[in-house]
Amino acid sequence: MNIKWKSQLLLFMVAITTSVVSAYSGFGASNSMIESAKKRELNTTATLIQSNINEQINKASARASLVASLPSIKQAFRTKDRDAIAARLLPAMIVQRDQFGVREGQFILPPASSFLRIYALKDGHGEDLSGFRQMVLVANRTGEPQRGMEIGRRGLSIRAVYPVKDDDGLIGSFEIGLSFSSVLTQTKTNTGFDVGVFIDDKLMTEVAQLIPRPDNERIVGGYQAVEVTDWTALKPLLSPAIFAKVRDVSTELITLNGNDYGLVLVPVLDYKGERIGAVVAVRDFSEFQIQQRWALTGNIAMAALQIVLLTGALLIVVNAMLLKPFEAIANASKELAEGKPSSDLEDLSVRKDEIGDMARSLQTLQASDNDRNGYKESQNA
Repeated sequence: MNIKWKSQLLLFMVAITTSVVSAYSGFGASNSMIESAKKRELNTTATLIQSNINEQINKASARASLVASLPSIKQAFRTKDRDAIAARLLPAMIVQRDQFGVREGQFILPPASSFLRIYALKDGHGEDLSGFRQMVLVANRTGEPQRGMEIGRRGLSIRAVYPVKDDDGLIGSFEIGLSFSSVLTQTKTNTGFDVGVFIDDKLMTEVAQLIPRPDNERIVGGYQAVEVTDWTALKPLLSPAIFAKVRDVSTELITLNGNDYGLVLVPVLDYKGERIGAVVAVRDFSEFQIQQRWALTGNIAMAALQIVLLTGALLIVVNAMLLKPFEAIANASKELAEGKPSSDLEDLSVRKDEIGDMARSLQTLQASDNDRNGYKESQNA
């Protein structure tokens, strides 16, 4: 193989290597950005879920403290006038239930005896709650507000229990319970994740006796679905192994049937900080897969274009600067060696580089050869 083909092959290999390395580096950078975007999406969702839960706890506290501080409510509670309390609060509490997710409103006498359930006036009067409502026990015993999550007869609620006091001392406490629906709805609206709250099935069965037990398919790994935005979106991605990981906030990517999904798990802690379940959020991440495919396709196309352009440019430059001049010099050298008049090297001899030096040397040899030939002819004459 002559130097012309060797040099062209070398240039082609250099162009391929350079383009492949460039494409690999570009795809790696794009893929890294996409993976970072996935993680950012997951972490943002986890933070938002926690923020929404805390916001609902604060709202429950605000409502409970307001009711507990009303003088007319204190007076009716002190005299144990259930009708007076219901008449004053029921219209407003219905609005709170229908528009703001308030699901429970209850007055409790010390130590933990249900006095009045606003949304079920005829139910539970005098029921002893001490076996499962620790927040109520603590609030009535210490006279200090309690807030957090706890399971009651109507299921899991985000709760706030505020002592009701007058000049004669502690009367009892008032409790507000909010559903998780606001947390789930806000999360889905702001992130696009479908969300569900899952609570320990044993606890729910023992305590939440005023709500029906869910279907078996909604009980996964010992946790039952309490509230969800879209069960069909969550169901395929749930498994007992998932719930075994919910000791801390966790995020992960799951591939199912060729599609990527983002999964967020946030532990549900009761008011004492004990884990009783988890909030699970899921979203289809196929948009990121499409971005990765486009990034790969784009980098491959760019690499191919680089190979063509780089090879062409290098060949043009090398042919013009080296291969053609070397070919001309080689032909001139061959002609000179055969005693023939050499090709005109005038254009190359003016160059200020090694090729110019070689051309001038050949011109000198040509001149010397012409002189010798002329001398021989003169002698023969």
